[in-house]
Amino acid sequence: MQRVKAFALILGVVSASIAAAQDVSKVPQVALLEAFAEFEETRKSDPQAAFEIADKILAEAEDPDLRLVFGRAALNAGDGARARAYLEPLVVQLERTDPRLTEVLDLLVAAFDLLGLEEEALQHALAAYDTAEARLGAENPALLARLDALEPRAEKLQPDLLPLIAQLRDAIPTEPPAPGTVRAEGDPTAVEVWYGTNRVATGSKDPAQFYGTELGALRVGTLTVTIPPGHLAGLIERPEGWFFTDHLDPDKHVVLAGLQELTRDAFAEGCCGEQDRLLFVHGYNVSFHDGALRAAQLAFDLEFPGQAMYYSWPSKSSLYGYLSDSNNVVPSRPAMEAFLEMATRGNGKLHIIAHSMGNRYTLEALETFLLRNPDRRIGQLILAAPDVDRAEFQARFGGIRDKADGVTLYASRHDLALQVSRRVNGGYRLGDANGDVVRLAGLDTVDASQIEADSLGHSYFGDAPQLLGDILGVVRLGWAPRERCGVAERESGEGGNVWEVRPDGCPVEQIRTAGDLIRTYGGDALKEARRRFDKAPGDRMDFWLGVLDVMEARLGE
Repeated sequence: MQRVKAFALILGVVSASIAAAQDVSKVPQVALLEAFAEFEETRKSDPQAAFEIADKILAEAEDPDLRLVFGRAALNAGDGARARAYLEPLVVQLERTDPRLTEVLDLLVAAFDLLGLEEEALQHALAAYDTAEARLGAENPALLARLDALEPRAEKLQPDLLPLIAQLRDAIPTEPPAPGTVRAEGDPTAVEVWYGTNRVATGSKDPAQFYGTELGALRVGTLTVTIPPGHLAGLIERPEGWFFTDHLDPDKHVVLAGLQELTRDAFAEGCCGEQDRLLFVHGYNVSFHDGALRAAQLAFDLEFPGQAMYYSWPSKSSLYGYLSDSNNVVPSRPAMEAFLEMATRGNGKLHIIAHSMGNRYTLEALETFLLRNPDRRIGQLILAAPDVDRAEFQARFGGIRDKADGVTLYASRHDLALQVSRRVNGGYRLGDANGDVVRLAGLDTVDASQIEADSLGHSYFGDAPQLLGDILGVVRLGWAPRERCGVAERESGEGGNVWEVRPDGCPVEQIRTAGDLIRTYGGDALKEARRRFDKAPGDRMDFWLGVLDVMEARLGE
């Protein structure tokens, strides 16, 4: 700890990075979404005109993600002074372990290099190292590339730093760490996730910065996320108090610890055989890093008895990038089809959870993939808060329904993000429960409006324990709505039934236990649960009452 403090003091700039995080509760106006899309299109042919648009946007909306996008674009155009102007304010706004701060500092290094300001470049390279170390830990091999880049700068400008750089290098083990064990007592759990993405690689070895926001070809690999002991279902634990000496602690926080790219052959051979798989596809305004944390959290919270998987399409990772994100759906289809071809090999089933705009990418790719591969099927398909046109979904549903074990829609009346989408797209979205909720034969429609959610009401599927419990019943246990204690039938009809999530629905842990008992004891499972209830100590009786509720709902007793 003392070495880390000393290194931070050398930098001189790190202590400024303690401001509050971006307030994501502000829903952007449609005009700003359109302006951002115009910027994205214009920068390809006329960068200077694009930067005039960028300046107008910033005058209306001061947003870290916007500045980051504009800073990247300025560097790509070779304009170091403009990149500096866009990026420098973020050094005092972003938190020390926020992956965006590391990228900002790296971009500023490049800007100072363009401007010939070597001392400033060195100081920001040191600061970037410090933030990466705080996030990844001092022994992470991804830091070696940073030390390799730092050494010649220090040798030229500040040779007294060379012993410290050597000390940092010596602290990084040459042998890779042993893989984590599942739910090791008292230790962080390493969750391995097999991923695909059609984001362009940045060249960085930092797992949080490995992929950027541009559209590219399919790349595949594995990543490791550590989950802390005492993790609460639905929560991605992050630090609370932000001081310049704070760091991500795997014993307390969820951390993207490592990433390795693979060839397609190696990926397909390793990921996709006898085991079932759970694939998460993120929504709009999500970075590769943040989506990876959610994919691991879902697999961990559901105790999914198979392989965790993740697909990341090239979101701009900005609230203002909505239209730009939606423009890449069709261009991303070939890459995602190729990924689905690998992910559906073998005897194991592929279950899919798609969120928000990720449903557009998923449905677009699934439709064509299943048409071209009529012998393939998928397991359960979960459409969580889907930002999809209702009529378009109804037209595509038949072909997908016939090739899936089940399709479940989660919708809410309080989803502000989808209400903005309604204004942009001119109609109700599939995940918006306002108006006439979508009901189709073969579709389990679940209204989650009674569930408390984030400030946008859009991420309830992964945050709310009640929803996680219901999703667990679907993808891990294969239970129909009538067999799940987390939902109650609201109405039925020829078009399909509508279910409502119970705010007091069964906790994830109780559903896991009930499912395990049913698999182990079969027809005697309820008898075994009652026996355990009778023997339970006083502080566990409520838990076993909940298990009995789950089983009685499942077994119809």
